[in-house]
Amino acid sequence: MSGKVSFDENVTPLPANLAQTELPRINFAERNCPTTIYEARELIEKALKEQPESPISWSGGKCSTIVLHMALQINPDIPVIFNDTGVEFPETYEFIDYVVDEWGVNLKKLRPETTFWACAKKYGFPQIRGRYQSTKRLHGKDGRPMCCQLLKEAPLLKAGIPSTITGLRVAESRARVFGIAQRGQFYYAKTLKRWNWHPIAFWTEERCWKYYHDLHIPHNKIYNMGHFRCGCWPCTGYLSWQKYLSESHPAMYKALMKIKGTPTLWEYDEGGCPLVEMEE
Repeated sequence: MSGKVSFDENVTPLPANLAQTELPRINFAERNCPTTIYEARELIEKALKEQPESPISWSGGKCSTIVLHMALQINPDIPVIFNDTGVEFPETYEFIDYVVDEWGVNLKKLRPETTFWACAKKYGFPQIRGRYQSTKRLHGKDGRPMCCQLLKEAPLLKAGIPSTITGLRVAESRARVFGIAQRGQFYYAKTLKRWNWHPIAFWTEERCWKYYHDLHIPHNKIYNMGHFRCGCWPCTGYLSWQKYLSESHPAMYKALMKIKGTPTLWEYDEGGCPLVEMEE
């Protein structure tokens, strides 16, 4: 691993609980999918035939990078959008810049009208989905954190993009399982006012990394730093986020906990009691 990207195949594995749910989720979604199930390249070609201006929605993560790589083989000038929340990992920004230069990506960056920190101040920090869906101050009516809605979805709505091709996979969450099972591998999302196409919806984690291995393409270094996912670095909405962030970016973690007014993992004794008194 060197420079802005990585070819190191020693990537962070999925946590055991997520690895165990991959195949059941995929099998359920495939059995119930109301649309024809397409191979990834076939669905990209279908999307571009029916909606030629469809951009790739690229986060710099492993899944959307696969879709980007495939799409570039079909149309080297395909439009690509990167929704810059302002709090991506430094490694993600480095990876984005590298790939844009090396692959000649036709990139457009979208930016929100607010910041993550303003969202956190107004609505609170995001909490683990499914546990606090009735807490309106922290989440919207459907349980999604307000920061996701304002930083990720609002810029797309404002841009008026009618269709996107994504790297979404059903194995990543129950919400995605039921979304694909109910609507299919491609569909029109009324609330988002756009068509969504999901070429690798039924891929496993293993298949994703095999794609990188077989074609020897680079990936975001964050996957070699103890993270199995790529997203906003101050996100507190998933299990064990403190462990991952404190090990990969201890200074950023310490700064985040200071903003939250919460002791760090290093400031608790063996009984789970804080060793320091945090300021109000």
